[in-house]
Amino acid sequence: MATKILSQTRYAKLVKDIRRLVDEGRTRAARAASQELIQAYWQIGKRISEEHLPERAGYSQAILSDLSDELGIDVSTLKRCVYFFQAYKSAPRGTFVTWSQYKALLSINDVREREWYEQLVQEESLNRDQLVQAIKNDRYTAFKTPQSKTVSAQTIKRPDEATYVYKAIVERVIDGDTVLVRLDLGFQVWKEQRVRLACLDCPAMDEPGGEEAYHYARDQLARAGSVVVKTNKIDIYGRYVGHVFYSFEEMSGAKVFAQGRYLNEELVSGGMARVV
Repeated sequence: MATKILSQTRYAKLVKDIRRLVDEGRTRAARAASQELIQAYWQIGKRISEEHLPERAGYSQAILSDLSDELGIDVSTLKRCVYFFQAYKSAPRGTFVTWSQYKALLSINDVREREWYEQLVQEESLNRDQLVQAIKNDRYTAFKTPQSKTVSAQTIKRPDEATYVYKAIVERVIDGDTVLVRLDLGFQVWKEQRVRLACLDCPAMDEPGGEEAYHYARDQLARAGSVVVKTNKIDIYGRYVGHVFYSFEEMSGAKVFAQGRYLNEELVSGGMARVV
């Protein structure tokens, strides 16, 4: 019937144009919804931060758990909202970056590096998985130092033998190379233990660089969704010596040990500790 009023060519063009308009409308609607979600999460992080929960290590987890039950929002999402607010002075607007991509960007501490990856998302239309891979491949460093920056010869070999590896809850970061943790020994048995990071030495808190190392270790572990510790010997001060692995995502202990971030090496490669 329609082709009797319009020619087949004109009718086909009409259908094509309308489909394009519908698709563009849906894309704008999805983008608007994504932007509203980002605004809401930033505001949630701001509101939680107003209660100074991140500074109250003993109460923060309990209160966030209660909020999670009341609101039906995962604790990990509430934590990310806080990190999101802390990372961005104002809620990002007019961006093509989605919340799932912002979650990946929150693993980056350096503001300039994070902004570079945001721009990369828009320029190359990266999805979340492609962004994660770009960060993992450290494309920012390749872009920033195409001539290859000289890297310190000091490194720590990542342990690969999965013995004496325990899931842990970080109670307190004491200084750059010492943490107080609760270790899951299995069978619902937990042990509170002071652990000194193996193979490295950070400056004391009252020495140059000491606070930088402390703040890095504290901030990274405060954002961790999963932490494991590999430890099997005691130093001369009676402290367990260990390797700390963590992830900003919730994942199994075995996966954190195999694929997670390695705090000991990060402190060394970042120039905040020396190898011993």
